[in-house]
Order: sequence, then C-alpha cells, then structure tokens
Amino acid sequence: MDKEKPSIEVVVNYFKANIPGCGITDAEIDDLRQLYPKVSYKDMSRVFHQALNQHAMQPVSYMTRQLRILRPPTDPFNTQINQRTAYGKRIEKGTDWDAKQAEVDQSRGLNRQSYDQTHGEGAFDRKKRQECEELHQKFVELDRQAEQNKQPTPVAGYDAWSDEDKAWYDDLVEGVMHLIDEDEVNREKKKKEATQDKDK
Repeated sequence: MDKEKPSIEVVVNYFKANIPGCGITDAEIDDLRQLYPKVSYKDMSRVFHQALNQHAMQPVSYMTRQLRILRPPTDPFNTQINQRTAYGKRIEKGTDWDAKQAEVDQSRGLNRQSYDQTHGEGAFDRKKRQECEELHQKFVELDRQAEQNKQPTPVAGYDAWSDEDKAWYDDLVEGVMHLIDEDEVNREKKKKEATQDKDK
C-alpha cells in the first residue's frame, strides 16, 4: 500500500522555510493540486527532493512539470499494462496471435457461407481462385513487358569514334609498340654483349 502523502500546504510551507525568496503562486498550487491525487508517494518524494536540492526558485511549478513527465498509475495511455505484477514490476500483456487468427478464420468462414448460399456451393472458393489467377496473369504480363522494354546497350567500336579519339588511341598504341620494340632491342644488345664477354 502506498504511503500517505503530506498535504500540499505542508510542502509549500517547507519550501518557503528552506528556499529563501522562492516564488509560489496560487495558480501553481492549483496545478499541483490537480496532479496530487494521481501520483504515488515515491514520485512525489522524488520531485520534492529534486526541487529542494536544486534550490528551485519556483519549486511548486518545478514539481508540477516533473510530475507531468512521469506516468501516474491512472494514466489513460497506460491501458496496455497488465495489473498483475512479477517481482514488483508490471507485466506488459502480449498479443494472442492464435486468437487473432481464429477471428480471421471465423470471419472468412462466415463470408464463404453467405456467398455460397447466394451463388451455390463452392462459389466462394471458385471466386477466390479466379481472383488469384487474374492477379497472377497481371504479374506475368508485367514481367513480359519489362523484358520487351529492355534495350541492349550498343557497343561503340573504333569506327564510331571521333577523329580526335582515334588520333589519341593511335598515338597511344604507337607509343606502346615503340616501347616494346626498344625493350626487345635492348635485350638483344645485352645478349650479344654477354656472348662477347664469354668469348674473351
């Protein structure tokens, strides 16, 4: 069971006595009074001591702002929390997916029964198969159109180059071939020199 909280008047008087010059208005007290019944002793004690330790010059307003950040037990947005506890902590309710699937199956069964009563036995399943086949054919057609729209990228050969590109390429090839020829000449020269040295 939660501890009994001191009255707001006791809290206000304590602030006035321990934080000289602090400002506390009636409007601030009214704001705190609206939250006061909804928050726990623990949360109230926490924000009270925070305001006191920080020497907040508007301690009641400070407490109200901090309490609005916390989620009181009666928070309407806290409805998905199971009220049972484990080790003193709340347990979040999980979703029963089997129950959800059972609801879907039940709804589908009712739709099948209603449609078959109007159009004959098995009409619902035939309709669903036809819808699936039509959808499949649409995807097949999309794939076929995508294949037709694929255009091979033409390879630009030497004949399609500009005169400037051809001249640059010809110079490059000529330079490479010249280097190869020079390398071959140097190798032959070194071989001859090595042979002459042996003969001596």
